[in-house]
Amino acid sequence: MMEALEDRAHLIGPAAADRVRTRVAATLRETLPDVAVDVVGEEVVLVGRIARDDARLRWIGSLLR
Repeated sequence: MMEALEDRAHLIGPAAADRVRTRVAATLRETLPDVAVDVVGEEVVLVGRIARDDARLRWIGSLLR
């Protein structure tokens, strides 16, 4: 019984993480249309330029907490 639960947990965890990465990337694409956003493996990669004083940088940082 415990092995079956553990096996299921090993499937659920990565699937949940994939869903979160996909949602974060979609939200970033909507919020930062001038920045390229892609999911590469376990990372959400942003490529582009944003001014240092842009308030959206603080919002991105809040997602990482």
